[in-house]
Amino acid sequence: MSMSPRDDDHIGHVPKMTPAHDEIASFQRIKARSGLAASIGDVPNVTGSSSSSTMIMKSTLTAVVLVLLATAGWAGYLQLKLQAAEQSIRNYDTRITDLERQLSVTDESMSESSVAMKIKLRELDSEVRKLWDNVWKKTKEQLAVHDLSLAKQQNSIESNTAFVALAKTMLSKNDSIIEDLSQQLKRAEQMRTQVTANKKAISQQGNVAEAAVDKSNRANKEIQKLSGRIKNTEEWIESINGFRRQVNRDIGALKKSVNRPPSSSLQQPVNQPPSGT
Repeated sequence: MSMSPRDDDHIGHVPKMTPAHDEIASFQRIKARSGLAASIGDVPNVTGSSSSSTMIMKSTLTAVVLVLLATAGWAGYLQLKLQAAEQSIRNYDTRITDLERQLSVTDESMSESSVAMKIKLRELDSEVRKLWDNVWKKTKEQLAVHDLSLAKQQNSIESNTAFVALAKTMLSKNDSIIEDLSQQLKRAEQMRTQVTANKKAISQQGNVAEAAVDKSNRANKEIQKLSGRIKNTEEWIESINGFRRQVNRDIGALKKSVNRPPSSSLQQPVNQPPSGT
């Protein structure tokens, strides 16, 4: 099963994780408020309030400044985390894109190789059957001819042996006949050797056919292994997609926490009239 690049990939539509203009403006306003609170310093006692109210005012302003500074620091920390998460997502996306491209090329190559292998196996099986039938037919005919020839030669050898035994008792002019008979015996021995060689050749051809069947079985096992590897690769990519979706949900949660406006109580203590004694 071939997979096209970006198949079932919902992470490709993740928006860019750069801070929005409103977020930058909000961060700058918080920073300006922190600087303003720091520059205010001690508030003079223009109404003649007691030292206790002055201390309360200072404590309140100090607490507000600390809260604003902590909020600004936390916002900066979250911004750094968002940038790191964005870079990590980009790296994962690049790596997954490369893996999907490699998987697509590998899947197409494996599909083509599997189809070609099946075609070659069918052709090889057909050729082996044709070769076996042809060899067996010819060998059977040759064996039949050789059997007849052996029977004839055996009969001829037996008759010639008897004739040689009889010829030995004959006159020396029968030496030429003995020579002919010896040549016939040699030819018969050669034919017997040829028959033995033919039997060995038939046995070797049978071994070749068995080797071809073994190659076919090994090729089928390789195809099954390749199918298992493709399935494992698809499951691995699916697990990577699940991890990417989880990362997107975590980044969305971080963005919501950063976009939440911080509570500020700077104006309330400044505008509150000092209490008299």
